[in-house]
Amino acid sequence: MTTSTPPVWSRETKVIVTVIMLAIAVILILLARSVLPLLALAAVLAYIFQPVVGWLVRHGVPRGPAAGLCILIILLLVAAASGVLVPAVIDGVRTLYDILVRLPDVLLQARNSLVASGAVIEILGVEVDVPEVVLSYEEELRQALTQLRAPAVAELVNYVIEGIRTAGGLFRTAAGIASGMVTVVFSSLLLLIYTFYLSKDAYQLRPWLSNVVLPPYREELDELLNRLGIVWRSFFRGQIVLSLTVGVVTTVAMVGVGLPGALVLGILAGLLEVLPNLGPVLALIPAVLVALIQGSTYLPLTNLQFALLVLGIYVLIQQLENNILVPRIMGYSLNLHPLIVLIGVVVGARFAGVLGAFLAAPVLATLKVLAMYALAKITDQDPFPAPLVETASLPRRSRRLARWLERQKAYLATWGQARAKAAPPKADPAVEASQPEAASEPQP
Repeated sequence: MTTSTPPVWSRETKVIVTVIMLAIAVILILLARSVLPLLALAAVLAYIFQPVVGWLVRHGVPRGPAAGLCILIILLLVAAASGVLVPAVIDGVRTLYDILVRLPDVLLQARNSLVASGAVIEILGVEVDVPEVVLSYEEELRQALTQLRAPAVAELVNYVIEGIRTAGGLFRTAAGIASGMVTVVFSSLLLLIYTFYLSKDAYQLRPWLSNVVLPPYREELDELLNRLGIVWRSFFRGQIVLSLTVGVVTTVAMVGVGLPGALVLGILAGLLEVLPNLGPVLALIPAVLVALIQGSTYLPLTNLQFALLVLGIYVLIQQLENNILVPRIMGYSLNLHPLIVLIGVVVGARFAGVLGAFLAAPVLATLKVLAMYALAKITDQDPFPAPLVETASLPRRSRRLARWLERQKAYLATWGQARAKAAPPKADPAVEASQPEAASEPQP
């Protein structure tokens, strides 16, 4: 019995099969789009816990129990945060709410003071009557104050009671609360399950990709995955350290100057640190408003002076972060212009909410690495001319030593090439053996 060789697919067949597979993948993604945010969050948590899982596996713990231990760590952290931070956060939020409720009244008093002062200022040689300008924008000011005015607690209670008293309101309220609680519990359970399996089996993804790719391209794939891993490791390590550092420093600084609600404002600054460029500005606004309305608890400063002091402290923290912390923690693995990152944050928030804004920077850096690789392959150049090193993970002296060694290596390579060009060509031994030897004595 003769075995016939199966026919090779034609180019048209390969194209058709590829298009069908891509269409099926797009359809599956659209069907699963409601689960994708939860799955992305689970992937982020699993990626963060990969070093812990790897360390436990290297010390003899099976990967399954190691992933389960990471889930236990998540639950313990949530329980500890609920028991320690939640009461203080609730008190801080209540304080901030009471302060912000007074904001419209403070602005109205400032308006009356400006109108009564009759001040005239000169800007670029033009005299400006301040009361006249304020009165000309009085209607816009009243509308802004109406929008800023927060409802009082009594108004909220009356609103809830009125909703319950309506026909069927009690049943709908109870059903809505129960449905929301079930959704939260179910989503949290799914998040833990996704995180467990991704932490347990994510290491199999890289060998699978290597088996899918043709052997001549596996070395480039390994280098490409290494570069992408450096980008994501640098980002997550940097964000965790930056959020903790900025949150603690902001809290200590605000407590030191006597700003009410310092703990909540510090936690807010640390959480908003995940939004590059935009987060610090958003964290600054409530702190300045609280300082402007409430003032310091013990510093002998006016509210305006204290607000300027708080503004200066926030700006100083941001400058120290950008010029000292970020280069040493994240390094230059992302290497993206701040404007590009800001646009990515806005677009990511538009399509994927807070998670999209948080992952905008590493996604853009990943696209940059892939685009540079594709451009190098299209133009027939070396896609990886120099190795990418995680310089941020090295001490300062080690980074200097690494750069010095790279310079010496480049110098030696250049010197070797120059010497090879200047050396005379070597004679072929076979040619020399075939030539007759010269006479030992001179001819007469």
